[in-house]
Amino acid sequence: MQIVNGTVEELIDPTGIIEGQRYEVLLTVKVDEEDELFNEEGTGLRMLYSVKDGQRKMLTYQFYELATGSPFDVEWDEEEQAAAEQYCTDLFPEL
Repeated sequence: MQIVNGTVEELIDPTGIIEGQRYEVLLTVKVDEEDELFNEEGTGLRMLYSVKDGQRKMLTYQFYELATGSPFDVEWDEEEQAAAEQYCTDLFPEL
């Protein structure tokens, strides 16, 4: 899995119920055709992060088809997870 680009957006809780900050990270990933993550329409990865008291934690992740936004149920391996988290650490230090 190769991460092509990404964006991050802070999610605002208008109720004030959630402690800390929440961020949505959207990544575009490139994978080999043989990989179970491959999708002809392109593959995206959506992750939700929580930041509280200086501690960052990934809450959820989901792969999806870029063209339609439709999610697909695939689990990632430790290497893919580490690559995604390192990408976020390097490019989005505010998380």
